[in-house]
Amino acid sequence: MLKSILITMLLLLSTGIAFASPVSEDQNSNVTQLNNTQFNNTQFNNTQLNNTQLNNTQLKVMQFEEILPKEEGFSVSYASWSPDGQYLLITSSKSISLSHSIHRHYLLDTKSRTLGEIDYGVKEFNSYSIPGAEWSPSGDKIYFGVSKVERTNTGYCFVICNPDGTNLKCIGTNYTDLSSILENIGNIGFQRKLKWSPDSSKITFEWENPENHSTKVYTASRNGTNARELSSATYPQPVWYDSDKIFITTDEGSVDLINESGDLIQTFQPEDNDEKYCAFSLSPDRKKILLVSGLPGSFDLQTYISNTDGSELKGKISYYDGTEQRILTKEYWQPNGSCLLVNQNGNLYLVEGNENKKSLLYKGNASEPQWVPDGKKILFVEGKNKLYSINVDGTNLTFITSFGLTSSYFWDLLCDPLDEAKKFSISPSGDLIVFTSALYPDTGKIIENEPGPSKCKNIAAPLFVVNSDGSNLTQITPTIKGRHDILREWSPNGERLTIRSIIFSSESDWEYKESSLVEFNATNSSSIWKNMPVKEIIESEESGTVDNVQSNKSSSINTSQVTENEEKSK
Repeated sequence: MLKSILITMLLLLSTGIAFASPVSEDQNSNVTQLNNTQFNNTQFNNTQLNNTQLNNTQLKVMQFEEILPKEEGFSVSYASWSPDGQYLLITSSKSISLSHSIHRHYLLDTKSRTLGEIDYGVKEFNSYSIPGAEWSPSGDKIYFGVSKVERTNTGYCFVICNPDGTNLKCIGTNYTDLSSILENIGNIGFQRKLKWSPDSSKITFEWENPENHSTKVYTASRNGTNARELSSATYPQPVWYDSDKIFITTDEGSVDLINESGDLIQTFQPEDNDEKYCAFSLSPDRKKILLVSGLPGSFDLQTYISNTDGSELKGKISYYDGTEQRILTKEYWQPNGSCLLVNQNGNLYLVEGNENKKSLLYKGNASEPQWVPDGKKILFVEGKNKLYSINVDGTNLTFITSFGLTSSYFWDLLCDPLDEAKKFSISPSGDLIVFTSALYPDTGKIIENEPGPSKCKNIAAPLFVVNSDGSNLTQITPTIKGRHDILREWSPNGERLTIRSIIFSSESDWEYKESSLVEFNATNSSSIWKNMPVKEIIESEESGTVDNVQSNKSSSINTSQVTENEEKSK
């Protein structure tokens, strides 16, 4: 959320309460700093490619454009994995004009190698926008937003349906087909921030009335029916605490826990009478809450942490000043836990325990920290392009690999939250790390100084994968001048991932070129996909013989730098 929006909200708020105790910072604990003896026998190398295969498995890269039915002008704009990792929900789009686009959703079964288009019965001349379709946590529903901008018919709403497109419903309304929704979207208003309850039985969302523009919090059943108003606020940001209670932000500057009847159960208020809470984040286990606070009219914010029972409120967790456009970007919850990792000015802190004690874990110039999925280690980048891991107790600082620096201009292009672009990402199993690395196309050497925007067209930034211990470094995508590849999303089992490519022809001329599916254990996987009705795909993985679509395009790897690397290592 933009800082300016948050500050605007703060100016609208009007209550408060005298300072929380500063968080206890243990500066005398075992703080890890980088030195030349801590590389754990892993040598930094200016070239990073070798010719070994990852754990003796076969990599396969398939472009979605080679899998999906070929239609001129359409390209994959979004992909989402089902919770079990078997299905991929693909959004393919074609832009007709600035206000006219055509969108299609496809369901891909990666197990049976079948695919089909989800038919919503919408005529192609309809102009609307679907950012991307997602899965419910239970995996038996899909949902997506629909928006339209016209002089007398503007709005945004959520649609929920079965994965084959049946039982479609615009939440909180009586509309059950996409054409009717588009025709009446101006009367629906603006729905935002849909969240599923932990058991997937309900949803909560914001709903702005099109007449008076007031925003209210609603809940509804899992199929979009039985919508009920709970509360009103300018920026409520509803989040489920459990399947019966919801946290919201109020206009008075508090964070409240309410039930499905809208009754107040608990409230969190700043101890400083002048401060207001404007945002919050819950730990995955729901035992902790991080609260963002600031003074009305000020661009400076700080975060507090509290147990969700209201005890042990501690301040000075992290800070944001007027130069930072986004909040809640320095704090990272432990997966399935309540330990909080904080990156403040390149130093890594942990806030943990029932007393919310803050301790310095690593002192240096860290960036891009990520938890390993089991919550026992943390990955981070030191010195802009060296990837390390460290145990949560501060031991075993390990150098993993280095990567070439891409232009920050490239990452700025990926500000769409749907992309969730990361310079590196660890697999759900914690065994593999995929990262983008910028290379000189002619030599294969990594780029150690960040290039300017004008250089993007002259460098290549393919994807690499490495074991989490730094072994078996392998290139995934080819080295092509001007092409930059990014990881989009791992499959839940970590056996596959989706990627996206951007091609630069000049500083101001670039385009999304292609999206691809990567498989790590592809020895026996087929390149032939069968096109069939989605309902048949879901009901039977063995049914139907329809049009075959074959993906034969291989991922040609530039191995010129392999030879150079091998020669240097002799």
